[in-house]
Amino acid sequence: MPFRSVFRSLQAISTAMPMPWWRESAADRSRILRRFWWDGVLARLSDAFVVDYVPLFALTMGAGPREIGWLNGLAQLIYAALLIPGARLAERWGHRKALVMVSVALARANLLLWALMPFFLSGSPAVRLIVLTGALRVGLWGLGLPAWTSLVGDWVPREIRGRYFGWRNIGSGLAALAGVAAAGAMITALGGVQGYQAAFAIAFLVGGIGWMLFASIPEIGSGMVRGKQLPPWRQVRQQPAFLRYLAMAGAWNFAVFSAGPFFNVHLVQNLKADARTVGLLSMVSTLTALIGQWVFGRWSDRIGSPRGLLWAGVWIPLLPWAWLLARSPWHVLPINALAGFLWAGFELCSLNTLLTFSPPETRPRYAALYNLISGISAALGAATGGWIAARWGFYPLFALSGFGRALAIGIYRWKVLPCLSEGDLQKPSGSERDRSELVPSG
Repeated sequence: MPFRSVFRSLQAISTAMPMPWWRESAADRSRILRRFWWDGVLARLSDAFVVDYVPLFALTMGAGPREIGWLNGLAQLIYAALLIPGARLAERWGHRKALVMVSVALARANLLLWALMPFFLSGSPAVRLIVLTGALRVGLWGLGLPAWTSLVGDWVPREIRGRYFGWRNIGSGLAALAGVAAAGAMITALGGVQGYQAAFAIAFLVGGIGWMLFASIPEIGSGMVRGKQLPPWRQVRQQPAFLRYLAMAGAWNFAVFSAGPFFNVHLVQNLKADARTVGLLSMVSTLTALIGQWVFGRWSDRIGSPRGLLWAGVWIPLLPWAWLLARSPWHVLPINALAGFLWAGFELCSLNTLLTFSPPETRPRYAALYNLISGISAALGAATGGWIAARWGFYPLFALSGFGRALAIGIYRWKVLPCLSEGDLQKPSGSERDRSELVPSG
């Protein structure tokens, strides 16, 4: 089917939905937020069969550290290249939900390709295809992310974002907990490439169910500011707090992605863990992330997401340094336990902090700029990390990653927070009754 026909079909789906949630009853609003909650659960369950195992799948097919570094680096480059077009399309075309659905459908099609690829390809050609399609799977999300961020800001009122996303992420974390365990056990039991093929096929099916559920959520308005000239990009760049936030994001993602793709590779190659052990250790971080979502979801609504981001991020530099002390797979258990808790809080507060910076009518471009800087720096970090790992090994890489994270959170503490007003740092106004009727009970 031609690309334009796909957009027209999805546009018809988007416009055939009920009226916006602010014109509906409390029960209708709650139903819409529950659908979004289930969408997150199914998306995370699908990813649980993929994210931790793509580097291991590449290793099984013959890849080395350099190829894994290129996979992550190329993914971030594609991701960054599609962010600005995605923001412009979201603002000018206006059908944000359809744009998200297209990007997700194209990205998940690669899972089916991986499930079938070992039947007809192996060796260096297979590795190159994994690198290319793996990069596309991550990179295509850049096309829909500005639109998704804009939708999130409209769907979830500001006064309940911490609690709502906390509960949404708890549900997603439980799904990931089950998915990672099942995938690890299945890959180990089937052995070799067959286990990865089964995992990717399941991920494709579960993701398809979530994709159809997302299609049933109504879009709020058109997402387009009609009859009005939107402010130019330079107006965004003139905001000092946002510019410094971009500088922090760049330094942070460079440091994180320089080492991030190689923790599980180090766990398998040097600490001699198998796929089942990788899955079990990932379950530990997923379990503690549930606690982190609950704690930071409530806490950030009280102290404000910008401050919650600081309290989570200030401890994260310790994590790669702790890996320097690990001498067996089970030494990683306390590291992953702390990582799950801290990263849950950081990611929750990071999204809500970005929403604090961005006005609703131009939110796609703010999201695009933030993720563009994050994507470019992550791509450079992954490529640099692959070079360092191939030349000097994993331990110098982990040490440098910790120093880079500490530098980035220092920029945030002393250069970003002082630029924010007290109103941005505090809990927004809103009655307890309004919040309680919008937060789903499960």
